[in-house]
Order: sequence, then C-alpha cells, then structure tokens
Amino acid sequence: MRVIIIGAGSAGLMFSLILSHFFPSCNIKIIRDPNTKVIGVGESTTQPFLGFLSEYLGIDTNDFIINVKPVDKYGIYFEFGKKDFHFTFDTAFDYAYFDESLPVGFKFEGGNNGDTPYSILMNEKSVKGHSGAFHIDNQLFLKYLEKIAVERGIQFVSDKINSIQRKGDDIVSLNKKYHADYFIDCSGFKPVLSEEKFHSYKETLVNDRALFFRTKTKHEIRPYTKSSTMNSGWLWEIDHSQGYTGNGYVYSSKYITDDDALTEVQNKLRIKIQDYRIIPFKTGRLEKHWVGNVVTIGNADGFVEPLEATSLMVIFQLSKDVVDIIKYGDKKGDLIERYNKQTNQYYDNIRDFILIHFVFNDKLDTKYWKDYKKRWNKISKDSIVYDILNYYLNNDTHIKFLSHVFGTTNPYGLEGWYSILRGLIPSETDRKKWSVILKKYTYDHR
Repeated sequence: MRVIIIGAGSAGLMFSLILSHFFPSCNIKIIRDPNTKVIGVGESTTQPFLGFLSEYLGIDTNDFIINVKPVDKYGIYFEFGKKDFHFTFDTAFDYAYFDESLPVGFKFEGGNNGDTPYSILMNEKSVKGHSGAFHIDNQLFLKYLEKIAVERGIQFVSDKINSIQRKGDDIVSLNKKYHADYFIDCSGFKPVLSEEKFHSYKETLVNDRALFFRTKTKHEIRPYTKSSTMNSGWLWEIDHSQGYTGNGYVYSSKYITDDDALTEVQNKLRIKIQDYRIIPFKTGRLEKHWVGNVVTIGNADGFVEPLEATSLMVIFQLSKDVVDIIKYGDKKGDLIERYNKQTNQYYDNIRDFILIHFVFNDKLDTKYWKDYKKRWNKISKDSIVYDILNYYLNNDTHIKFLSHVFGTTNPYGLEGWYSILRGLIPSETDRKKWSVILKKYTYDHR
C-alpha cells in the first residue's frame, strides 16, 4: 500500500506514525511545501494523549517524556463565571472514588475547587506525576515525531503541489509524478487536495484571531492551563519546562482591533510585549472528510476553537478511525459514508461544548459577552448539549446521562459537560432563569 501525506505538522506526522505502526510495510511519503511554515504556538493536550502515543503510534512514553520534556497538565483553571473553577482531568462525575456511592461531583456546591485529587494538585501549583495530558513545546514535539518517522523509513520530500490529476472522486497523481493508493491532506487551514464545501461555525463561535506571544516564566510551573475572560474573548497561559510561558489572546475582529487587543493584554499582564504574532483562523469543518481516496486530517479538515485543547484529540480520533477502516476494509461500501456522518457529529458536538463556555460566562458585561449570551439560540434541540443542558437546568447534576454521553461522537463524557455547567451555572436561581429562556427560543440548526 502506498500513502502520500501532504504536510509535516502535527497532523501529518502523527497520521504517518499511526499508519506505520499498524502497517509496517506501508510505503509512506510526506510531501511538505518548503515555503509553508508550521504555526508552532505550542501544544496543550487532553488526558488520553499519553495512551494514544503508546497504543496507536507505538511510541515509548518514557522516551517521549525524556526527549520532549513536557509539563504535566491536570486540567484547566477557568477565570470564567461568577467564581473561578477547575476543570480537571480526573473524574468528578463519571466514576465514584473508592467506596463512595456517587461520584464526588454530585456533592459539589458550584464548580470544582480542591474536591478531586487533580484539583488539589492544581491548588498546590506543583507537578507531582503524570496525568496523561501535557503542555508541549511544539518545535521539540515535531522534531521528535520526525526523528521517529525517519527511523521507520517514512520518506520526506520538499515540493509544492502545482497540479492534481483526478479520475472521478479519486486522485490519480500529484504533479504527474506522485502516485499512491491514498492521499492524506494535512496541509493546514487551506486544504490542498480536498474540493469539499466548508461548513462554517462563525454564526455560533465568533472568534477568528489569536494574538500569540511568549513571556519568561518567573513563577513555579503551573500544571494546568489558565483560561481568563477578556473584554472580547479569552486568554490562555501555558507554562513550559523550557522556561517560557505561551500566551494567546483569542478574540473576534468584529469586536476589537489587533492594536486594541495588544493593549488590553499588556494592561492585564502588566507587561510590554515586543515580539508577537497575529494568527487568523476560521471555525468550521468540511462537509465531507473522506471522498474517494482522499482524506483530510487536522486543520485542513476542521477547526473549532483553541479553548479546551481539542486539536490533537481530534487528530488522534479521526486518524484512528481512518486506519481502522483501511485495516479492516469496507466490504459493504458504507463505512466511509458513516465515517463522514460521525465525523460531522463529532465536530458539531465539540462546537456545542465550546459554545456553552461562552454563552453562560457572565464575568464581564461588554458588548462581546452580551452578544454571546444571545447565542444560546444556536443550541439545537436535536443535540447532546440540549438534552444534557435542559436536564441540568431543571434537575441539577444527575447520573441519567452516563450511558447516553459515552460514544465516539462525544469526547467529553458526562464529566466535561457537568464540570463546565457546575462552574458556569452553579446556583438554582440561575438554573431556573436559563431553563425558561432555553425552552422558549432553541431551534434546530442542523
């Protein structure tokens, strides 16, 4: 089997390693445009990351930790809502600890602040063991993945794709000289190979720019991502073992200019920022992700929002699904169609999960946040988020959804939804208010 991958960023390298792990004899070639730069703003992962490296990429996790030197991440510290709260990567709602009759989250008064083991470690602001999630220096990570790829015999070619030869839905060759059985597009925000229509999320998620910069870490490394409410978006702070903190103000150009965003973040952190980058992005996904012998993975396929560090999680999940279909075959010819449908649901569920972070955050009362409160009418009645949210607003947390939320199209389990809702809408008064609003105005946007 011959496979050509376009792009040598996180998506291209990880897909190549998953493929080589399950198909050691596969002929894999990565074509990268020498004029294309990897975004490289640093990576933040979710908890399954370490297990994915071992099980699906065949990477020795100790070797990864030694070479990439990641910082363990226990969760996210949210300066959102009436009271700051923790969204941790241990379990507050999914499982009970020890001999408890119910998970500890059902006893919370509001959000999680020191009520689970990882939350306690976040409060101590110290790294004490592996959680499975990390903060990763992007350059070290890509260098490490490329080294393993070369060791496995994966070929790297520097070239620009100038022409694509097609036959129906299939690609026959690239530049009339690159031939393969499968072509994987990991080319970034502007897909090179796919001709599929882009399904935008801009009416739901309005942020479209990130102001990225680094600062020298002058405090003890924090084993969590800090996410703070800003006038027209939010700010991430991620500490790295290399002595710097990666920062990013994610905002909407509809509400604030680049210059004003820079001024605001400088005032908040009380620093003067000399070196920074403005990274534009668009939120949404392709209508189809696998057509003929062409598959899109990573930012070429879809991008939701930097909030909740979903990018690597999505790459892993979709790469795994694609490799499984290739491995086991599509005897009835319907798996690719099913993959496209489930991938749409997967992206849409992430979109809805991110949306509730904004809709129910009432820390500030700027125009940006006032407008976002109105976007609860983007919540579809035909969605997981409506089902869980509606029940939560009327009944507080409940174990009802344990079986409902576990599935390939919902990566957050019961844990993610309830942890965020408990933090953002902690009081019975607020739940009753939102329950009335939700029932009046929700509509089906799918």
